[in-house]
Formats: sequence, C-alpha cells, structure tokens
Amino acid sequence: MKKLFLGFTAAALVATAVSAQVLPVAGVENNVWTGFGSPFSGDAKYYGVIDCLQARVDIAQFTIEGMLNWGAVSSWNGNDFNNLVFANTETNALNRHYHNEGVSNVSNNAKTAWFAKSGVTAKNDIMSRTAQDSYYVNFLWHAGDGLDVGMGTKLNWQVGPAPRYGAWLWEPDAHSRQGGFSTAYDDRSGSVGMYQYHATDAGNRPGTADVVGFVPYANKYAKKAIGLRYVYDGDFGLQIGGAIPDGTDTDHPRMNLGIAVSPVEWLNIATAYEGLFQKNGNFYAGMTLGARTFILDAYFAWDSIDTDNGKDDPKDMAFGTGAGITFAFPKIGITLRPEAGFNWFENSDFTPAWYAGGLFKWDFTERMSIQAWTSFAVGSKDKNWDDLDETKDWNGGHIFNIRPEFTFKLDNHNALSAYVNLENRASFDGKARDCWSAGAFWTYKINTGKVAVKR
Repeated sequence: MKKLFLGFTAAALVATAVSAQVLPVAGVENNVWTGFGSPFSGDAKYYGVIDCLQARVDIAQFTIEGMLNWGAVSSWNGNDFNNLVFANTETNALNRHYHNEGVSNVSNNAKTAWFAKSGVTAKNDIMSRTAQDSYYVNFLWHAGDGLDVGMGTKLNWQVGPAPRYGAWLWEPDAHSRQGGFSTAYDDRSGSVGMYQYHATDAGNRPGTADVVGFVPYANKYAKKAIGLRYVYDGDFGLQIGGAIPDGTDTDHPRMNLGIAVSPVEWLNIATAYEGLFQKNGNFYAGMTLGARTFILDAYFAWDSIDTDNGKDDPKDMAFGTGAGITFAFPKIGITLRPEAGFNWFENSDFTPAWYAGGLFKWDFTERMSIQAWTSFAVGSKDKNWDDLDETKDWNGGHIFNIRPEFTFKLDNHNALSAYVNLENRASFDGKARDCWSAGAFWTYKINTGKVAVKR
C-alpha cells in the first residue's frame, strides 16, 4: 500500500516539477481505449477503438521520443451507424465524450433574440477543444550539465503549475479542465496563433457558446518549437529557458520565455511570457509549496495583453487565478485534491466565471484503486442581455461533472481501467442537456531509464 501510494504522490510532484518532455523517462507506453455514450440527450452510440503508442529512447547525449494515435473511429449519421474509419486521429475518450453529432447547444429562442440583434451566430458544439495531437516527435541534445537544446512538435517544457486535465488526453485519468468551460482556444502543439487568446473571439465571449469563461495559462513556454533551456538542481534550484514557436517569421518575430527558482526544496516559484515582441502576449506566474503529504499549487494568468491600447481596440484581455491543494494520507492510501479557479475579463460587460472541483483517489490494495473527479462551473454572461425582454432572464449557464474510475493493476506493466463520465450543462439561455460516456482502457508501461526529478 505504502509503495503504491508513494508512487502516486511522486507522480504529483513530477507533474509540478520540470519534465524532460512528454515522457519523463525512457521506455514505452501504450494506451488502448474503447467506449460508448451519448454526447447530448439522445441514443447511445459506440465510439470505436483508439490506440496511442509512445516511445522514448536516450542515447548518449541525445533523447528521441514520439507518439502515434491511431483509431477505428465510428461514424454516425444522426442515430444511424455508418462505418468505422481507420485513421491517424486527433480524437480520444474525452473528445468523443463531447462529440456533438451536429446537435445545437442553444435554443431557437437564443438565435432569434440575442443573435438577431448582435449578428453573431452561436456555435453548434460546446467548443471544448479536447482534440489532441495525432502524433508528436521530439529531439533533444543534452549539450552540457543541465543544458538542453530541443526541437520538436510537443516539447512540453514548462514552469510552475496550472489547471490541467489530470493526465494526458490519451490516458485513463483525463477529465474536464477548468470545470469544462467552452472555449475557442486550442492548445495543441501545432495550433496557429496558440499564444494569442482573445476573450472577444467567438467561442470565448458570452453567447457564442453555451457556458464560457475558460482562460489559458501560459506556463508551457515550448510546445511545437525550437528551444534552449538550462536547469540547475543544486541547493538553489533554477530553470531558465526560451523557445521560438512554430510559425515565427522575420517580419513577426516572437519568443516564449520561462523561469523557475527553488530557493528550498519545498518551494518553487515560476513565471513565463508567451509571445514576446508581439502584441497580445500572455503572462503567467505560479508557485508550488510543500512536499509529499501537502502540496499547494497557486497560479495566475494575464492573457492577450494589449500593448497598444488604442481607443478603437477591442477590450479583449482576460485574467485567471486559482489554486489546488493535494492532501495525502499514506497510512490509508487516500489522496484528496480540491481546486478552484476564478476568471474575469477586461470587458466590463462580461461577468466573471468560476469553477470548483476536486479529485478523490483511494488505493485500497496494492493492485486496485478507485478515484473520482467532480466539478461545478458557472459561466460568464453579457450584461447587455438585461436590455432585452427576450434575454433579461439569461445567465452564464452552469456545468456539473462527475467521473468515477476503477483501476486494476494486472502486474508491473499492465493495468485495466473502467470509467463513467456524467455531465449536465445548462446553457446561457436556460437550455439544459445531459452528456455521458463510458469506456475502458488497457495501459502498458515499461521504463528503461530513471526519472530525473528536477526542480
């Protein structure tokens, strides 16, 4: 029990520390998923089978890692099954949970009232942006002690904590992030303009998706990029790094920077800036305090910073702050992690949004564990809705999500997980929908190297 529990708490520490890249240690990981569900109220559908294979090799001063995500994904025409499509895919279990099959997320009343006045068309899905990379390839040269040169499509160099899915999207433990807010933001490694976030874009502002309020945190300074970083893991821990993101050109130079310091082992302070030399950059600050049985993560985001502030510029800045606390109880194998976030916007017409959630995990034997993520989120509304009789009763909408999971560890390399994901969403115009999915994972892991946990 103690060994299994300490493995979980160590993983939590690694998640808030410096990661080599996506895989923290040389080896192979393979996740196979199959599942079914009803994305919105309606008939249940089978979603198919998806396999995500990752591998990392360390040779002398070099590291090479990659991933391929392939699937036999079901295709439906309404409630009629078409076929299985075999392809290199960006979908995963959480993405299929939100798959909309063309069902609108707002009522006709919303389209005829507010949108007739504003000229904006509501999105036909919740814009959850849970699609993943269909592949990634990373190359690293460990040029000196603590000095790395990297080039890849998903380097994942990061400083400090931030709201997360709980795991990579292709892994069993992935759940909704920030309570499941809808957003047009897409943080996949190859997204164009991934460092720019506008609260005034469709999908981010109230009325353009069912429950909005998501704010990104720019703590990953190297995604699809060429980067250089230095990490010192002595008595005073230090990480400093920079990256040129994909798509940068000489007419529009931009760079991302990240810095983290650990004056003592139980404290890590970090800051990052995404989009240096360009307008509408993103600032991040975060802190991790504690170790093993108590870990406090706190973070702040200031997105789409307007460096011009011209009178004709839209008020598109967004802000977010939040925290998560990990409580560990080794003797009984229980871990609790409550978290909460509060997001607001420069545009005073948009009310703040907030969410609260938490993870419960119990390793009740050496081989079996149960866990559950649950959250509640309240979206942002546009105060201008109060000016129309048809929309004066609208609010930002809300989301309730619960996701229990059971895992059985077959041996040191194989594990089976089964889960149910239940969600209720009430849109800004009062339209409520239920969404559910269920499935199973087979996870195979083999490590051939040692994890180097750096601060």
